[in-house]
Amino acid sequence: MYSSFLRFVREKSGLAWLLCLIPVLIYIWVFKVIALNVNYVAFDDILILGIIPEFSQADLAGKWKLLTTLFPEHRLVFSRSIILLLHKIFGTVDLVWPMVIANICWALCAVVFYRAFRRLRVSAWYFLPVMWLWFNIQSFENIFWGVSSLCNFGVILFVLCALYFAAYRPEKLIISLLFAIAATFSYGNGLMVFPVTGLIFLLGGYRKQFLITLGTALTVAVIYFIDFTPITQSLDLSNPQQVKEGFFGFFGFIGSWATLTAYSNPPVRLYAAVGMGMAMILGLLILYRKQYLPLWNSMWLKGRYANQTALFALAIAIFTGITALALTYKRIPTDTFEGMFKGRYRMYSTLWCIALYFGFLAIAQHSARKKFAPGILIAAVVMNLVLLQSNFADAVNNRRAAIAQEFNARYNADWLGVRMFSMDQQHYEKIRSYYRSADPLAENWNPRADAVPCDSIYQPDEVGELGEHVVVGFHQDFFKPKKDYTDGAYVILKSPEHVYVSQPNQVAVPLKTTLRRGMYFAKGLNASFHKANVEPGTYKIYLLVRENGRNRFYCTGKTWDEKK
Repeated sequence: MYSSFLRFVREKSGLAWLLCLIPVLIYIWVFKVIALNVNYVAFDDILILGIIPEFSQADLAGKWKLLTTLFPEHRLVFSRSIILLLHKIFGTVDLVWPMVIANICWALCAVVFYRAFRRLRVSAWYFLPVMWLWFNIQSFENIFWGVSSLCNFGVILFVLCALYFAAYRPEKLIISLLFAIAATFSYGNGLMVFPVTGLIFLLGGYRKQFLITLGTALTVAVIYFIDFTPITQSLDLSNPQQVKEGFFGFFGFIGSWATLTAYSNPPVRLYAAVGMGMAMILGLLILYRKQYLPLWNSMWLKGRYANQTALFALAIAIFTGITALALTYKRIPTDTFEGMFKGRYRMYSTLWCIALYFGFLAIAQHSARKKFAPGILIAAVVMNLVLLQSNFADAVNNRRAAIAQEFNARYNADWLGVRMFSMDQQHYEKIRSYYRSADPLAENWNPRADAVPCDSIYQPDEVGELGEHVVVGFHQDFFKPKKDYTDGAYVILKSPEHVYVSQPNQVAVPLKTTLRRGMYFAKGLNASFHKANVEPGTYKIYLLVRENGRNRFYCTGKTWDEKK
């Protein structure tokens, strides 16, 4: 019966394409309900928008310098160009627009995958795992962060295009090189696509293309590293602790999807991701075991390696591995082992999964493909849905944190805001005028006034200190959004001189509770203020409940004395 069912399904290619749309629609829905026109918590959006007032006044050489200025060690020409183009056309830059453009880049990556998939001439059902793997939301930082979206999604698209043309259309060398140059000036690791495309040409037996790629790479590298001053530390190979963290961090980066959530993971999950990374690399090595001799002969120009899809998949894995090595070398000293699991890095773990799957389709026997394809598809669907359930709450909290920080940066020169970037308030407000954020938490009241207009009393269940944070908790009620995810309950600390807001940090219930009771967010919320950002003073605690896009204020009858 099972075999009959599989035969019936294989003949329904239209159903396969319909199922391919489901992860895309989920992805679009998540974007629509969470994306907000607000500066991201790291202030990178503000710094990139700073190019607007200077660019129009600069001469040609000055414009190039502004476009290529290191950020912090990347040449973000693509991101800056998109920002300038949007401002030129519309006179403003709603920060959702670069997010949309970047996520279109992400979707176009799936088009590149499809064009490679068509070369295999297999059933459309085999493409389903690619879509369910690719359109997961674990890398939500990139999805909802204007600058990081353009950098990270842009570089992946240009890299994949460069690799595709090198593997499948070697006669169109110029197109591959143009995409490689675009990748280089989208993000720092984009430069590494040149040696990978060169390797593709070498293994494919295209010596002329290999030499031209090598020459182009050297020329572009000279341009890229002019006036290049590294500002971050690099891995100290004489430091055993850093070497240990780098070793595990490299594998953890590759297998990072296995932590399920992007942040607040216990050590056991981080090391589970390390084990998964080792397994994913070992899986690729085992898969290609019969390809070693042909690849070796092609390396020494003894023949051409003819399996283009296997070469394309291998190139993706090599680029991902180089990125992991580069990130390990540059980030371990400052971010340590835990820093290798940031949300914006997660797309490379997915990319390795895609490479592994394409390698399987290109190398495995037809019988093996038929045998394992159903299991791979089920695993991809389950992975997508589990990552959705695990990361949606964090994505919502992340955007609410951006709303709260923008408020805090406007009314306080806090260390997480303008002071961190040596930026005065006047410049900050000038940059805000380019994207015209609504600042929803400042509606219906004056944050600089002496008092907050309370409707009634709403007492918290917890006010205390946890490590370096002031924590205020409300554990009894649900705070459901109605209009969008600016809705929620925010906590205010107010003194005569200062006012601070903290976003509602809500957690997801366990998956089994979601399935059994049809709920997602747990009851209650916790708000926290980092003590380093709260000036000394006596603060009254208020609750701001934003519902249906309107603010309502409650007194809590509680105060907090900050003495440091």
